Amino acid sequence: MNVFVSRPSVIGPEFQTAYDAFQSDLISQGFVLRRLGGADYSKKPPLRAVIDLIRDSCGALILGYPQLEFQHHALRSAKFQNNFRCVYPTPWNQIEGALAYACESPVLVVAHPGIEGGVFDHGTTGECILHIDLSETDWFHKAQFTQPFKEWLAEVQVCAKRQPSFAKVAP
Repeated sequence: MNVFVSRPSVIGPEFQTAYDAFQSDLISQGFVLRRLGGADYSKKPPLRAVIDLIRDSCGALILGYPQLEFQHHALRSAKFQNNFRCVYPTPWNQIEGALAYACESPVLVVAHPGIEGGVFDHGTTGECILHIDLSETDWFHKAQFTQPFKEWLAEVQVCAKRQPSFAKVAP
């Protein structure tokens, strides 16, 4: 079954091993992972190509990996310090997540701790947002992920049965 995956083109080295294991696990379950800039390329404008990939898939996984990180440290006196860290995903997570919802594709959103906003906010879509440490090698074997994944998979299978063309294998 074709499944669209939204993730940055390049992820940090601390995440790569875990992602490779997750990808292998999905492939062993019979999924064909579709991702613009991954195994899929197009001469179309990126937005159109993404829409086509989502429509040719029977589900979407939105993986919020840190892309940008900003740290702020303010020292006004010895008594007052203000430190905070902001972590942002790729803006394409927001675009691809919104397109997947608009196409009524079953969507599962997973965010590394600190990734928030838009598609990663609870209540935005009515769906659960999973906040999981994506650098942990076995994050996708934990109950926190496996139970929602099974629910998502049931939706994906219903979608694939309704429209068998969605289950086609990528060329």
